[in-house]
Amino acid sequence: MKYRMCFTLAVLLAGSLLLTGCGYPEVSPKTYELSKTLYSVCNQKSSERLKKVQALIQSSLEQEEITSREADWLNGIIKQAEAGEWDEALRESRQIMEDQAGR
Repeated sequence: MKYRMCFTLAVLLAGSLLLTGCGYPEVSPKTYELSKTLYSVCNQKSSERLKKVQALIQSSLEQEEITSREADWLNGIIKQAEAGEWDEALRESRQIMEDQAGR
């Protein structure tokens, strides 16, 4: 009986994780490219290059190469880096790329 309760709980938990979604959904090729660039910038902890990526994100948004949702994700990563949270920004930019594998 105890095994059945644990199994049921595990199934419910796994199902709830699938419903809420984990990670980033499919992104445009341009967003993928920008996340690679952002990863490189965060790895180097380059504030100067960070400003250039921010301009690229804005330009890509204006040219409708990326969605506003994608721009928000990328700009959120930039804010982390600007706050000195380089490792977190590095992980997030990598997460966007990893979540595209197999799509």
